[in-house]
Amino acid sequence: MLREIAIAPFRGLVLAGLSVLGLVALMAHAAVLILTSSFGLIILVPWAVGQARKVTGVRRTLAARWDRVRIAQPYAPPPAPPLPDVEGFYVSEGQLYKTPRMPMLYARIDWMLDDRATWRDIGWLLLNATLGNVLALTPAALIVYGTLTMPWGVPLIALGFLSAPVLLRLHTTGSRALLGPARRGFRSRPSTWFPIWGRCSALAALSLLSLVALVAPRAWRVANQRRKLAGDWSGVPVAKPYANRTTKRDRLFFALDPFVGLLITAVPMELVVYGGWGLALPQTWRWFTGPDEPDWAAGWYGQFAGSDALAIPVGLAMVVAGLWLSPPLARLNGLWVRLMLAPSQEEALVQRVRELTHTRAEATDAAEAELRRIERDLHDGAQARLVAMGLGLGALERLIDHDPAKARQLLAKVRDNSAKALAELRDLVRGIHPPVLADRGLGDAVRALALDTPLPVKVHVDLSRKLDPPVESAAYFAISEVLSNVTRHADADAARVDVCLGADTLELTVWDDGRGGADMSRGTGLRGVARRLSAFDGAMTVSSPVGGPTTVRMTLRVSAG
Repeated sequence: MLREIAIAPFRGLVLAGLSVLGLVALMAHAAVLILTSSFGLIILVPWAVGQARKVTGVRRTLAARWDRVRIAQPYAPPPAPPLPDVEGFYVSEGQLYKTPRMPMLYARIDWMLDDRATWRDIGWLLLNATLGNVLALTPAALIVYGTLTMPWGVPLIALGFLSAPVLLRLHTTGSRALLGPARRGFRSRPSTWFPIWGRCSALAALSLLSLVALVAPRAWRVANQRRKLAGDWSGVPVAKPYANRTTKRDRLFFALDPFVGLLITAVPMELVVYGGWGLALPQTWRWFTGPDEPDWAAGWYGQFAGSDALAIPVGLAMVVAGLWLSPPLARLNGLWVRLMLAPSQEEALVQRVRELTHTRAEATDAAEAELRRIERDLHDGAQARLVAMGLGLGALERLIDHDPAKARQLLAKVRDNSAKALAELRDLVRGIHPPVLADRGLGDAVRALALDTPLPVKVHVDLSRKLDPPVESAAYFAISEVLSNVTRHADADAARVDVCLGADTLELTVWDDGRGGADMSRGTGLRGVARRLSAFDGAMTVSSPVGGPTTVRMTLRVSAG
């Protein structure tokens, strides 16, 4: 008992030293957060989180040795190493990678940021640097002050030794509450806050540019882009009007957006920017440069309420608040865009009727073109050979009695025409509906198509059910045409095809490592694909920057299974 009382003040000094290491870890978090949000250096995130976990791990070890209090490890199990798919690629964040390095990095970042224990560690580091230091240093401060005021300081020395075990026990109790396993996890994923915050910042910039779009001659294009971003970034799909013209509602939106849209999206942007660049970073810089530096605009930077000590914790709290507010405010911005730019009920009905009329016309033209192709192929191919076979058989009938040798030669030609006619008929039937598609489904049909392509093609198929034959046929020929376009124009060494079935959409993606550029849009093949997809409320987008790679994404509407 006496031994515990004697060494407790020195243990408090050790905890105070640990709080210094915690401050260093917090500074690392602040620097990495600023570098990540400004320059995209996400590779530093696991390192910063790892430093905090080392400090908190030491505190758990000290609690077990000094107080015999076991604090269980609270962290979720680490992610398993990423596995390649059947084609040897690693898929992460919608991208393909040839090595597991980047997918593993993304998985580790998500694992750390989505674990509640990571944020509880940061909270402990903040509290340990403030309230924790009060508990840890009070006994030593009483003993030192009592020693300096002898003999009147004897009661203070006694109080310091006697209070040390109690205060350290309080320190351990608080540490166990924060550093132990959490009772529940996050309702949302903090790992998604960073990209959404970046989108909020971009939307804020677009709101400022709305003043320029207000006087632009083709402002409807900007309005269509805002509708698209509302669906892609905010998760609020906004339908486009049928007519390509600027309406009064578009002008009204551009007039109000610099105020309403900016007010919505600027809040998370300003919280993160000012918390990081205005509070945490300047104060951290002052620690390195010394007190002779300027006063940072009379306390506006690097100080909070005139206090240097509050700059970093308040700055980090503002950054976290800005990131946390980004998802709901991004959605609110999407709702604002939909309120102003979505077509009215009457406009939507008229637009749908026009779309269906256009789709029906496209489907009719495609069907007529297909019938003309079949008729032309039959007339020029199999029909001509069958006529030749008939003429050959008539001549064979006349020659078989008095010139058997010539009859055998003619029979060989007839047999050759028969084989060629059969092959052309098979090709024609395969062009209408490939037998492998009917027998084995879309997945195996696409794999067979990949085997017939001159360059190496990897195929990934994720189909939970069999699709209707018209949908399978449209998807098959769309992929076939795109692969043919890649072979002719892309100058690629390899390609990949992804077939993924969602709740009510079939997504097709064809990727190649070619040179990209305008060559990929050469010819009418891709326009034919777009016409074929339009019959199923489908769409096609082509991303082909100069130098590659080229990505063609196609979607078809399917019935829910």
